[in-house]
Formats: sequence, structure tokens, C-alpha cells
Amino acid sequence: MEIELKFLVEEPIAREKILKDKHLEEIKDEGSEETIEMKATYLDTEDLDLCKNEMAFRIRFENEVPVATLKWGNETQGSLHTRGELNVYVDEDYVRNPKLNIFKGSEIYEQIEITAGDKPLKPIMEVNCERKQLMVDTGLSICAVSLDIGEIVTEKGTAPVSELEVELYSGDKDDMIALGRELASKYNLKEGSKSKFQVGMELLGL
Repeated sequence: MEIELKFLVEEPIAREKILKDKHLEEIKDEGSEETIEMKATYLDTEDLDLCKNEMAFRIRFENEVPVATLKWGNETQGSLHTRGELNVYVDEDYVRNPKLNIFKGSEIYEQIEITAGDKPLKPIMEVNCERKQLMVDTGLSICAVSLDIGEIVTEKGTAPVSELEVELYSGDKDDMIALGRELASKYNLKEGSKSKFQVGMELLGL
């Protein structure tokens, strides 16, 4: 299960200052700061069976390490996103010939089989970002705070990515929400009600 807040970072000065915020500096885990180059390809069947059933499948290189991810059942309340998520580290052979049976044994696999079976998968969009991330511990929750800057690329157009994510790793969800709202208020952030995948699907007219 993934629980995160998403905010749009529209002002350039906010991009420069937000991860250096005084409160974040006080609660961050020392040495947790990292920069991750992310290059993601989203795939679906020819008939977009996954999308039609509220599933999103991607292979993302994170600093050149490939990870296969399936997300499903996205529920959104303003900037709060809650959804199922599975992540599996994969190799180059899998990247060249991806199959959904890598999720066999998971709680969602029966639904995957019903939805897409063993149909071939094709790329439908790319999302390329630089992520600057740090971990914070408030005493009530442990969260990853990430700033993503990049671009969504489809055959019908592109869209910029400039967003802050606050993802709950453990602890109290309300505490995580309070931290996100604090940052949004300080830096004039707007609620991000759409995932990167949803923005890409809109570009495709779907």
C-alpha cells in the first residue's frame, strides 16, 4: 500500500528552498539525502486493458537499476493518494521482454490474469525525472520527502513535472498529512490531484 501527498511546485524559488526547509533539517535522518535519476516506461496491452481496470505498470530505471512496479486502485482526496503498489527488482533480460507474471503469488495476481492474461505489452509513455529525496522522522511518522523535476513524454505531447511528494513509510498518517500541509502553506504549493500516469493518459486523450 502506498500513501502519499502530492503537491505542484510552480515557483522556481520554492524548488530551491523546500528541501532545505528549517523544520525538515531538524527532523531529517542524517545521511539520507540522495539524488535519483529516474527513467520510467509505462506499458499496457494493445487494448489498454490495464488502464481500463485502473492499473498502471511501469519499468523504471532508478540510477540505472531497473524496477518493475504495478499500481492499482488509486483513491484520491485532494493531494492525498492511496493505492496498492508492488515493486520487483528485475534484470536487463526482463526489461527486454517484460511479462506481468513477475507478480505471480501476489494478492493482485488473479485480477492481473483476468485483466490482461499473457497479452503482449507495449510502451505507452515515458516519465523522466530527477528526484531529490530525504527521509524524515517526526517521532510520530517516518516519511520520504521528494522533489521531482522532469517531463512526461507521449506520442501526442509532453508535460513538465515539478512536484513534491511526501510518502508515509511508517507511523501516523495524520502526522504525515500535517507535515505536508505545513510545507504546502510555507511554499505556496498547490494540491496535486493527478498522478504522473494520469497526466500522461490525459495527453494521450484517454
